[in-house]
Amino acid sequence: MTVAIDSCVIIALLNKRDKNHDQAKRLLSTLKNSEYGMRVTIDYVLNEVLTTLWMHTHEKRIVYKAYDLICKTPEFIRFEPISLSVLNHAWKKWKQLASWPQKPLSFTDCCLLAFMEKNNIVYLATFDSDFDGLVTIVQ
Repeated sequence: MTVAIDSCVIIALLNKRDKNHDQAKRLLSTLKNSEYGMRVTIDYVLNEVLTTLWMHTHEKRIVYKAYDLICKTPEFIRFEPISLSVLNHAWKKWKQLASWPQKPLSFTDCCLLAFMEKNNIVYLATFDSDFDGLVTIVQ
């Protein structure tokens, strides 16, 4: 079993001022046990994490820490760049699902959903309610 990790969880973990900081620490601690298996995320999530942390904290050391955590710590999270077929599937999902204001899914959200579908991943660790009803959310 595998659980995908959304950007908001990693952002909250590394930004102590984030309203979900404590919840992110608890959630990631819970995900260390074998019930959910390996944690995975994608390149589009990495982009969102680095950009958001830089914009919110203006601290390069936090951005570096995020990069190292995602790209250089396989025991914490498996990092997967998405393929062209997942990208194309994400584009179809975005055209199908994204509607403002009911379901304001970003293209990154659709990339994560498409990656999960293509890799038979059921669980998503997120604080983003836009995923409600689309996947099984772990909080």
